Amino acid sequence: MQYNFLTALFILFFTNVFSQEAEKITYPDSKNFYFRVAPQGKPEGMIIVLPGGGETAERVMNQIYLEELAFDKNILVLFPNWEENGDFFFKDDQKFLDRIAKENVEKYKIPKNKISIGGLSGGGMFAITYAERAVKDKNTYFIPNSIFAIDPPLDYENMYYRMERDIERNFSEAAVNEAKMFTKELIASIGKPDKNKEKYLEKSMFTYRDKDGGNAKYLLNTPILMYTEPGIIWEMQNRGRDLYDLNCTDITAMMNLLKLKGNKNADLIITNDRGIRPEGIRHPHSWSIMDSEECLNWILKHFNSKN
Repeated sequence: MQYNFLTALFILFFTNVFSQEAEKITYPDSKNFYFRVAPQGKPEGMIIVLPGGGETAERVMNQIYLEELAFDKNILVLFPNWEENGDFFFKDDQKFLDRIAKENVEKYKIPKNKISIGGLSGGGMFAITYAERAVKDKNTYFIPNSIFAIDPPLDYENMYYRMERDIERNFSEAAVNEAKMFTKELIASIGKPDKNKEKYLEKSMFTYRDKDGGNAKYLLNTPILMYTEPGIIWEMQNRGRDLYDLNCTDITAMMNLLKLKGNKNADLIITNDRGIRPEGIRHPHSWSIMDSEECLNWILKHFNSKN
């Protein structure tokens, strides 16, 4: 535990120092903005790091050091920040992501086949959704070279019933409040799953009850790196949850399905006791379960394999 805490402090300090070189890009027609960390030479690729729900770009930059490592490898890194409330299924978010990706591709002449996107939780959900739409709907600005996701929820139907259990158990105030908020949003967007199974199938990143995995079938040719930390003892003690209530169940199911169906670049990393928030609070659902150097090397490997 001491190692994790000291590591988190180091990352927090070092990233604060380095992030002073990040350029903030704003728009007169939008409250959305982003930070850009550009290398000194011509960028050879681009990474877009997506925040979790309710998280700011600054907070993300204070928890990882991916941009510092990417700077040395001549890779451009963007940290979007959404100030405007988009819809539950990332349509407005997609427009902004398309906008900033196009802006930087044209400015720096970055190859569109060397863009990787990823994020924590809701940011990971968006990265996966964007990649699936790029193949399924062909309505995105680019097709991601690769995607990485840190402990994202994937199956909206399973998510709905998990939140129902949190509310019924009434064990943790934080869990109950979160469950009530997301259940309300989910029902307002697509109703309850028992009467709207097709909508849940259409919107979910992955559907366990579908033999093809729902929209996950569109990721068979996309390199994907997933991090998850079950932290089951923490979850039982602090949230009253068991393994059926955790993101890791759908994450492992989806990655297993992708591998079985032939995706040789579906890589899963399961961590233990690595999750810690910047404040020093233990929490398995955190940026700290991602190893920035490991993640960047994985991204670079796929950049270099698709020249």
